[in-house]
Amino acid sequence: MRFHSAIAVMIVLAASATAAEPLAWVKKPELTHDPKTGTWSVTFELDALCDVEVAILDPKNGAVVRHLAAGVLGPKAPPPFAARSRSQKLEWDGKDDYRVAVPKPEALAVRVRAGMSVALERIVGGDPYAYYSEESGHNDHSPFGINGLELKPDGTVYVLGHSSNLGPPALRQYDAHGTYLRTVFPPPAGKDAKAMNGWGINVKPDGTYTPKFNRLTDPSLGTTVLDTASGGMARLLPTPDKTRLSFWHTSFGGATFELLTINADGTVPDTPAERSPGPLVKSPPLGLGPVEPNSHIVNSLLGPVFTCQTPDGKHFYLSGIYAATTQYGTIKEIKADGTWRDGQVWKVDLATRTAEVFFSLSEKTILTVPKDRRAALGGTHSYAALHGVAVDQDGNVFVCDRLNKRVVVLDPKGKLVREILVDHPDAVALSAKTGVLYLTTRTGDEFSGRGQVNLLTFTDWRKDDKPKSTVRVSETGYTDRHKCSHLAVCETDRGTNVWVAYTEMPVRIYRDDGKELTLLKDFYRVEGAQRCLGFDRMEVDQKTDEVYLLDDHAGVWKVGDWKNPRFVKVPLKTASIAIDPRNRHVYARTLADGSSSYSVGKVARFQLDKDDCPPANWGDTGTNRLTPPFHYEWCFTGNGDKGIAVAPNGNIAVVGDPKYGLRVFAGTAAKVPWEATTVAKLPDAAGGVRFDLQGNLYVGYIDMKPTAVLPGFEGDRFAGAVGRIHKFAPTGTLESGNLFPKAPANPAVIYDVPYGAFDTDCITRTPRFGVDGFGRIYYPTNIAQRVAVIDNAGNEILHFGTYGNRDSTGGLPGDLVPVKGVPLAFPNSVDATDAHVYVADMVNLRLLRLKKQFRAEATSR
Repeated sequence: MRFHSAIAVMIVLAASATAAEPLAWVKKPELTHDPKTGTWSVTFELDALCDVEVAILDPKNGAVVRHLAAGVLGPKAPPPFAARSRSQKLEWDGKDDYRVAVPKPEALAVRVRAGMSVALERIVGGDPYAYYSEESGHNDHSPFGINGLELKPDGTVYVLGHSSNLGPPALRQYDAHGTYLRTVFPPPAGKDAKAMNGWGINVKPDGTYTPKFNRLTDPSLGTTVLDTASGGMARLLPTPDKTRLSFWHTSFGGATFELLTINADGTVPDTPAERSPGPLVKSPPLGLGPVEPNSHIVNSLLGPVFTCQTPDGKHFYLSGIYAATTQYGTIKEIKADGTWRDGQVWKVDLATRTAEVFFSLSEKTILTVPKDRRAALGGTHSYAALHGVAVDQDGNVFVCDRLNKRVVVLDPKGKLVREILVDHPDAVALSAKTGVLYLTTRTGDEFSGRGQVNLLTFTDWRKDDKPKSTVRVSETGYTDRHKCSHLAVCETDRGTNVWVAYTEMPVRIYRDDGKELTLLKDFYRVEGAQRCLGFDRMEVDQKTDEVYLLDDHAGVWKVGDWKNPRFVKVPLKTASIAIDPRNRHVYARTLADGSSSYSVGKVARFQLDKDDCPPANWGDTGTNRLTPPFHYEWCFTGNGDKGIAVAPNGNIAVVGDPKYGLRVFAGTAAKVPWEATTVAKLPDAAGGVRFDLQGNLYVGYIDMKPTAVLPGFEGDRFAGAVGRIHKFAPTGTLESGNLFPKAPANPAVIYDVPYGAFDTDCITRTPRFGVDGFGRIYYPTNIAQRVAVIDNAGNEILHFGTYGNRDSTGGLPGDLVPVKGVPLAFPNSVDATDAHVYVADMVNLRLLRLKKQFRAEATSR
């Protein structure tokens, strides 16, 4: 929608966040009192036009009593500043931010700060061992999972897995003992842009680059098969080449198993033929049959696919793949005949990718009915008749025959050598040094049935019928189609390190010294392990600088101790909160009465300063639930919350679905639910809402194509999906208790800034902006790794941000890949206090705290 009668403010982009010219006081700030009028005056003068902020504060503790004014001095200086003037005189009415008269105004001082910039002070999060958290939205629609574990000839190990409950993937390199080395994906910064073109990038005027996104809900980086959002994450294809990594990808019901090759340093081969060499198997073709008309029945290739290289590196074995028909994602029938039927191991020529059947079970033994397979194999989607495959230095092939409850050993020609009876075999690997056979077993239904992963050792596979040891290494939960366990065996001078990986583990390393298995490293329980893996939304307590982070389901986390910051779980289950810093309340969207769905809820009030967040009942009503129930889009990939806000007088603003738009609720102490005024109809692509101290209401949404595209992003698919921020002036007053007794005709101001972008495919992770006590707006342009600050007239004060993955820390400890600027990958939420700016990065899964700095600062006493 477009409002022609509103004042549209077009932003002229500032040069940078840190560009600084000398700035001096011509006249330092003074606070004077006129006894005749009873008013107070603030005066000051600078030697240049710049941005300034003026605050009345208590000189004893530095606390701000009144945010008087802030903005860029110049032709469009916001009121009450005089335009184009370095000399300013402002009036103060002797009241605080909440319009309450100050008892002793003569004891206060005025502070003026000018020329704001920011400096990165702290990063919280970015755990290089985090691939899973049972506390961050793990359910039957979560793609949490490990999709690859590869040992390279140089002894390093690569782990590919989802870094959060919706993505994106993280590909990281470790040494044999589990020491973190680097992140390969998301791609690193600092490379030649030409060497990164294969990822799909935008190149900025300064020569730096940023990966394009193929979907923002996840968010999914790049335009390769490594991460295709709803299609899922690719899987590692182990190869003997230590300088390159290969992947193959399939999506449920529509796959050709396309290959991708990248360099181990995160760059991409120059030629398309090198980086995209075609399907995993060319002959016989892996293509799928046609979809039956109007039935939604699809001929699919499924399975917990396993591969391993032959000793000479010229072939690989392929197991666990099978053909089936599916409808709406549910398996209807498994194929017991045809080329890609269940129960076969293939030997594939790596050069020509021609496959031949190396070993197969009888067609007559294959179970084709899902319920029969569930009983025999433990489930359907993530189980096949044959699972893991491995080969020793002599060319003997080891196959996990899940159907027949055994591991079969075959000679290089495929002749049966022996079998080892074991229930539920999943993955298999051998020590090249000792010959010990390592085996995982796995149980658990794909949606609700809990199971476990065990690690078994067989000292001599030629004669051992029973394992020497059995270690329970993990529970299993939602075991959907792409999940299986993984093994890698590293030889060291201190023994054999056995790497085991699975979704809920996610990775453990055991040391086998020939006597026993000892746990060497547990990725889930490393010191300082990060459990908060959802950085969708953020809210900051303006009084305490405590930061609240929310994932896309119902988890809330707090960071409060900035000397030793850590994520602390808050006992609220909600996808949206709003903080009342004055009255010390937190408002949250909770479940509606009698509902079990987080897509329907009411806004309720809780006590902010108590650890258990008890209800803060409203007046005489006996309840803390203030609004009627309303709906948020769930979209099967997370909670579609779009934001709530609380005004200084306790009014509540809610951005709902298009049926309701933007509503403001106001009530009395005697009645709930509160009544609402619809302030504006909104499109689907809406998110982020805030009040300022004067009761103005701000909301972000797409109402028209952007008037300007950031340089370097002209061809980006989401360039047209950025929104703008809209300001609505109240039609009532703070004192009346109802800011919006009726709807305003139009927004008072439209800030024509690149806010977002929004993923219009599935609105679950809308961007968030902040408004400080001066009415300055802090907003993200997530796809451009950019955060900007504007005053209330729309003048840009500063912007910052450049692309960097978790290895870039902006000069802070652990800065493996230095960049010029503040490193960001997907800044989706921004907020600010008087001293700091906070940014939540949804890709790097970390919180950035930036300290505000000023070129000039002075206080009247």
